[in-house]
Amino acid sequence: MELNWGAIGSIGEIIGAGAVFLTLAYLARQIKQTNGISRFNTTKDIMASFDNLNKMVVSDPSLRQVLNKTTELTADENEQLYTYANMYCNTWAICQTAYDNGQIDKDFYSSASQDVIFELKRWPRFESAVILWLDRYPNFKGYGVFSSENYDT
Repeated sequence: MELNWGAIGSIGEIIGAGAVFLTLAYLARQIKQTNGISRFNTTKDIMASFDNLNKMVVSDPSLRQVLNKTTELTADENEQLYTYANMYCNTWAICQTAYDNGQIDKDFYSSASQDVIFELKRWPRFESAVILWLDRYPNFKGYGVFSSENYDT
């Protein structure tokens, strides 16, 4: 029996091609799984940021008082309100950036956009603090989450 090196080489190439295909399929699966984990972690981190903001309201009576106050604010109260609005705006901007980069899904992003509307109406002076933040950081005005449709002005 004579060895046909051409046939053996062809079989080797087929086996090699199969191995490459299996490796690529495995890597594609790993990348998909890693992307899913990354999306989950981004969503979890953003939700944790919102939770921390809500914990501040629950645990800090002076913040609640400032948020609910309808009369003139002192300079200290204005600073407290603006700083709290700044933290909210940062979280909303993170949502927008994560959405733009495909790190959160459309439903979560839509919820964050609805949160803007809710939070602006929730406290008497909050909207004006958010608008001041947007005036100070005008590059964020182009973010969809800060759509002017959300504001009274």
